[in-house]
Amino acid sequence: MIETVAQQATRRKITRLCHLTPLRNLLHIATEGALRSTAELDSDERAAFDQQDLLRLDQHPDHICCSVQYPNIWYLRRKRQEATPLQRLFPGWVCLLIDPSYLWVDGSLFCHRNAAAGSGAYLASGSEAFASIFADPVDGAGGPVYRDQKPDSCPTDDQSEVLVPKRIPLEHACEIVVADEAQARATYVGLELIGAPVRQLRWVVAPELFNPSLSRTLRAGHLPVEVPWDAEVMNAP
Repeated sequence: MIETVAQQATRRKITRLCHLTPLRNLLHIATEGALRSTAELDSDERAAFDQQDLLRLDQHPDHICCSVQYPNIWYLRRKRQEATPLQRLFPGWVCLLIDPSYLWVDGSLFCHRNAAAGSGAYLASGSEAFASIFADPVDGAGGPVYRDQKPDSCPTDDQSEVLVPKRIPLEHACEIVVADEAQARATYVGLELIGAPVRQLRWVVAPELFNPSLSRTLRAGHLPVEVPWDAEVMNAP
């Protein structure tokens, strides 16, 4: 009998899901107190949010797109390349780290490749679907994708996705990864100025999580450097 999703995640030492979002959207997420699906945001006239996937080719706008353990760097590269002139004025991105228990909530879906492939045809729920994202090989956009030396916690295809239903409260996505210390300081100050609950957030500086070299690092069996950042310590005289 196949292990449950929770058992597989524990065995693989999966500690988090990841969600990439522009820095400007973090302001909205922090003040609203939750990460919300496209469908929920569209129904809220108050939501001043810069939607990143207007087409939602995966056919699940009521779900939030996430990845397992590390962000989908190829998605980020594409969004940077396609950025509008307005978006280029505010180029910063952050990565929210989400409690791994969202892997086994009712309604979570798994895809061994980009979820938009086949208009969402490869998405499925349950323990077998979750296990399939770690197969060797998997069928990727350009043909077979092999695990190489990837850590057990990482899906085989860098673009593998998890779709989490509806919303994720901020207390379950309260760790924020930024590219450098300057971005950490600026983001902290900006959130504090608008009254966001910055003291409830934890911060990590990890430049490689925003760089395509992340893929090579993981495929070589290595882990990127991640350094905790504490606003009070950094601002101490």
